[in-house]
Amino acid sequence: MTATATPDLDALFRALASEPRRQIVGHLSAGATTTPDLGRRFDFTKQALNRHVVALEEVGLVARRRKGRVDHVALVPERLVELTSWADHIRAAWEGNLDRLGAVLEQLDDQEIQ
Repeated sequence: MTATATPDLDALFRALASEPRRQIVGHLSAGATTTPDLGRRFDFTKQALNRHVVALEEVGLVARRRKGRVDHVALVPERLVELTSWADHIRAAWEGNLDRLGAVLEQLDDQEIQ
C-alpha cells in the first residue's frame, strides 16, 4: 500500500469528515439499530438523518434494510479496514523515520563522548 490515498479512500474520509456521521458510525459500532432510534439519539430530523445515512451508505460504511415500515441500519466494518490499513502504513513509515533519526542522534552522542 502506498501513502497516497485512493479515490475510494478519499470518499471514506469525506464521509467521515462530518461529526454527526462519525457519531453514527460510533453508535453503530455497538450494534445495528433503527433509523427512528438514531434520530432520537442524535436529535436529527428525518431529512437530516437520511442525508447522513445515505452519505455513509454511498461509501459502503453502513448497510440499510427495510423491515416493515422501519429502516434498520448496520455498520459495515470491512470498510473501516481500508482506513486502518492506510493509517497503519503511515504509522509504520513514521516509526521507521523516527528509528533512523534515533540512530543518527545516538551516533552524534557517541561522537561527542569520544
